[in-house]
Amino acid sequence: METITMYHGAASMGAAPMIFFRLEDGQQTFCHATGIKAWPEDAFSDQKLRQELEQHKLAMCKAYTFMQLKRMDMNSRIFELQVQRVMTDETGFVRRNTMEPVYNRLIRYLEEAHRDGVIGQGRYTLMLGKARKLQRFLTIKGLSGITAREFTADLLLDYRQFIYDEYQYASQFPQLYPSGGGKHAPRRRCKDTTVVHDLKALQAFFRELEDTGEIRRSPFKRISFEKRRSIMHVMYDAPIFLKSDELRQVMNTVVPPDLQQTKDIFVLNCALGCRISDLKRLTMDKVAVSDDGIPYVHYIPSKTARSQTTNQEIQTPLIQPALEIIQRTQLAFNGHNPKYEKQVYNKSLRRLLAYCGINRQVCLYDHELGDNVYRPLYEIASSKLARKTHVDMLTKVQINYYAAGLHRKGSEAVFRYTTLELADRYTLLCAAFEHPPLRLSASAPTHPQK
Repeated sequence: METITMYHGAASMGAAPMIFFRLEDGQQTFCHATGIKAWPEDAFSDQKLRQELEQHKLAMCKAYTFMQLKRMDMNSRIFELQVQRVMTDETGFVRRNTMEPVYNRLIRYLEEAHRDGVIGQGRYTLMLGKARKLQRFLTIKGLSGITAREFTADLLLDYRQFIYDEYQYASQFPQLYPSGGGKHAPRRRCKDTTVVHDLKALQAFFRELEDTGEIRRSPFKRISFEKRRSIMHVMYDAPIFLKSDELRQVMNTVVPPDLQQTKDIFVLNCALGCRISDLKRLTMDKVAVSDDGIPYVHYIPSKTARSQTTNQEIQTPLIQPALEIIQRTQLAFNGHNPKYEKQVYNKSLRRLLAYCGINRQVCLYDHELGDNVYRPLYEIASSKLARKTHVDMLTKVQINYYAAGLHRKGSEAVFRYTTLELADRYTLLCAAFEHPPLRLSASAPTHPQK
């Protein structure tokens, strides 16, 4: 068993001598210089000095045990390095107790990222919801004061399981799940996609702290590569979109007045292919006519606006049905009703598609059953359906860049040779939606004539 004894160096010119410690285990002897100068009697009478010397002794014990466990070279140089490492960690431990809790630090990280333009308003709001989920987990576990440095890999895996099964805690902790204002407690087991997205958001947070030196290592890096790849893997369902005849069926169906606005938004969104958040932001000053008479809308996508390297706008030509909706509505449905949130739109969209008879059976993977299930398309429709429909219809009329055999599949060279201009994309849109192209005067009004 090792023993530690204290001794003093030689005093010089009346100055207090240096204090040393010696560790002996019966076979080897290691010495450690504390860097503290004090008279021998002070080492026993001064309480603050005694506490400081005890820290050095404890660091020596920890360093010696660590070297044995890691089968390190047992020599004085390595021993002193390990003592210094432990002393640094001990100092860090004092700082760790004064660090802000991990939830508070996460909120500050999000606020700074939003302030600095790293994330937009939509993602900021979404991330706040994920942060509250972490807060609920820590509160239920009784760890609300834990810091980022104390967030272990085991705790991370517990959090992953909590995301899956949070619905089981809602009835036990009703105070953590206030209802109203569009908020409600989870009612079923989360899907893999939700869990992986939540973990990736947390991973980005810990990567930030690791990059800035606030933590030594992210808890994600304390998980083996195989396990990390497994828990961060997600399988997506096949993309669901309307076929061209189904979209025409929606466009040609006369709907009740309470579904007309939903129909206008959906058809216009299919024609533009933008995100629903960008569609709601469109105003009439974003509608224009090109020099060669092609009507189009132009906008900067809100999701990627702050992360783009340029301020180049997206320009989307307007086919005849889209132009008719814009001229008739003047885009008055966008943002004018604060209660018309995405969830309300999604419910109305499902009613619209059911009314139009869009009941094709589509395949979805049920995580609880562990098998595919089939449901009518109108039951699972959401705001993303229009964007997927737009992309699919354009893909089916666009010529494959590599069909000529001039370049290997995947080569990026073709994109340096040419680009699709507004007129080209307008031709593709008209072909995809089977509407004849039209030309307006560059000074033609985009609003209905009185």
